[in-house]
Amino acid sequence: MDNDRAKRALIGAVRAILRPLVRQLIAHGVTFPAFGQIAREVYIDVGTRHFALPFKKQTDSRVALVTGIPRKEIGQIRRGQMPPPSEAAQGSHGLAMRTLRRWRSDARYLDAEGSARELPYEDGKEVSFSSLVDDIGGDIPPRAVLDELIRLGAVELLPDGAVRVAEAGYVPAREAEEKLRILGEDAAELIEAISHNIETPASEAFLQRKVYYDNVGALAVTEIRGKVRAAGGAFVQQMDEMLARYDRDRNPAAAGGPRKRVVVGVYYLDQDVETEGEE
Repeated sequence: MDNDRAKRALIGAVRAILRPLVRQLIAHGVTFPAFGQIAREVYIDVGTRHFALPFKKQTDSRVALVTGIPRKEIGQIRRGQMPPPSEAAQGSHGLAMRTLRRWRSDARYLDAEGSARELPYEDGKEVSFSSLVDDIGGDIPPRAVLDELIRLGAVELLPDGAVRVAEAGYVPAREAEEKLRILGEDAAELIEAISHNIETPASEAFLQRKVYYDNVGALAVTEIRGKVRAAGGAFVQQMDEMLARYDRDRNPAAAGGPRKRVVVGVYYLDQDVETEGEE
């Protein structure tokens, strides 16, 4: 495969990887300006670590050459001088959180007990939800901010049109945080394994296998999930018992050599198939 075709294939792969990732980013309020800075920082980190020349120190100019990022920005990021993207630039979610904080702290929006009081959405009065959003500034309409806060479960829209802060407020669930941590670990490990196989001869490839069928009836999915869960659990248990014999913390007599991580994973997915003119 020539370089242009390989690059096009890679870009297609990146688009596919980014779709579920961007869905999670948007759902958790990480907007494009924030993602852009994260991507910039990772480009610089990878360019610094993995694309240095063996005969000289890695310079900002060299990193700029391989990443396409201006040398000035590279210098700022490598030396910790680049500030995070401002909340004002982070779209409706960032503005929504600032609105909620102002609502809970500004005396104009508090009741006699110091709690966030119910606000009319917009009725011409000086104090309303719309005036609260306008106080903070930005070019996002109050209704978009309200819709985002409702989606997050942070506020409630009452039958009379008033808006109030939900009693529990918006607190990310600990379970969700753990699942997002696993997203970073497991997805990165899978991509690292595939990248290894792209870069090395087949004789040195890591295990990378899956089975795939695209005409399975939806009525069978519950049964399939149960069977895969049982088989996958048994396989993981078998791998755990086998690998434990090679782990030097568990077995001091295990083989020596430089320290390595060994990961064996299994996953299952079912999705609707988009078809044309087919039931």
